[in-house]
Amino acid sequence: MFSDTDLEKPAKSDMELFKPLKTEYSCLSSFEEKVFQQLKFHYSLVGKLVAHGGDICSSTLVINGAIVRSLNSYRGALWALGNGNPHVLYYCLRSQCETLALLHYCTLHPEYIIAATMGERNHTQKELNIPNILKMVDKLDKIHNGIRQDYDDLCNLVHPNPESLYASFQILDEKERVFAITTRLPKMSDEKATLRLKLLFHWTNWIFDKIIELAEIFRDSVKE
Repeated sequence: MFSDTDLEKPAKSDMELFKPLKTEYSCLSSFEEKVFQQLKFHYSLVGKLVAHGGDICSSTLVINGAIVRSLNSYRGALWALGNGNPHVLYYCLRSQCETLALLHYCTLHPEYIIAATMGERNHTQKELNIPNILKMVDKLDKIHNGIRQDYDDLCNLVHPNPESLYASFQILDEKERVFAITTRLPKMSDEKATLRLKLLFHWTNWIFDKIIELAEIFRDSVKE
C-alpha cells in the first residue's frame, strides 16, 4: 500500500500543468486544491485497486486502463486550457466522457469485461463484439441527462467540421472583416473557462465512482 507521501509526489509533479492555467485565468486559482486532490486520487486508486500484488484478471486490466486513461486525459485538458490549444482540450474532454461511458456500461453488463479486454468491433462472437461508443454514451445519458448532448457538442469541435477548423480564428474587427489565424485558442471568457474545468471535475468524479463500483462488483463475484 502506498503512503500519503508516495501519492502526493506524482500529484505535485502533475500540478506543474496547473501553473500556466492559473496565469491565463486567475479566476481558476480557487480550484487549485480540487485539481490536486483529483490528480492524487488517480494514484490512490492505482494503489488500492491495481498494485495489490494479486493475480491480474480482465477486471484489473479494465480498471487500470480506465484510471490511466482518465489521468492522461485530465493532464492533457489542464495543459491545453493553460496553453490555448483548443483541439487537445476538446479531445481530452471527450475522452473523459468516453471513459465514463465505458465504465458505466461495464457496471450494467459485467460480462462485457471480456470484450473490453479482448474483443473488437463487428466480431462474429457476441461476447467479443465491441458496440459503438454512442450506445454506451446513450446508456450513460439515462442517469446523467444531457451528457449525450455534451458529447455531441464536443464531437463537433473534435471532428474536422467548421467549428474545429476555425477554432483558432480570432476576430479582430467584425465590421471590417479583419481576423487573425493563430496556433493558440483566443482566450476564453472566465465564465467559459470555469465551465470547461467544472465539466472536467464532474466527469472525473463520476469516473472515480464508477471505478469503485466496478471493483466492488468483481470483488463480490469472486467471493461468490
